[in-house]
Amino acid sequence: MVTTSKILMISLFFLSSILSYGQLKPTDEQINRSGASKIVFADSLTQAINLANADIIEGTRFLLLKSRISPVVLAGDEKFQQDYKIYYYESGCTGPNEKIAIEYNRVMFKHLTQAYGKKWLKNVRKDVLGLKRYN
Repeated sequence: MVTTSKILMISLFFLSSILSYGQLKPTDEQINRSGASKIVFADSLTQAINLANADIIEGTRFLLLKSRISPVVLAGDEKFQQDYKIYYYESGCTGPNEKIAIEYNRVMFKHLTQAYGKKWLKNVRKDVLGLKRYN
């Protein structure tokens, strides 16, 4: 027999899951202000470095993924983003110049290593641009 308290506990569990998921996504404003959204317009490695450093200072950090027609979300994405305070960003089929995106990510890799050591490398998505070269 299902009691009211059991229903309430189950409801609270699902509600907390939904709310915590929402906290792992940056707001539209954060995305629009970020270097991750502007990287497609960058035309030099220096601009990529400056955009990444600005995102680090702002506290809205991203790892750029290889662009696809539709975004792919993997099972461990939420936990990684929460643990390392960084978001995955996939710009779709019109992604930035790959060399510039890799340079942006290289700055983020360095930041993650300085902040967390190398343990983040075990959990990061393997399709992050430039990761193979960084390893």
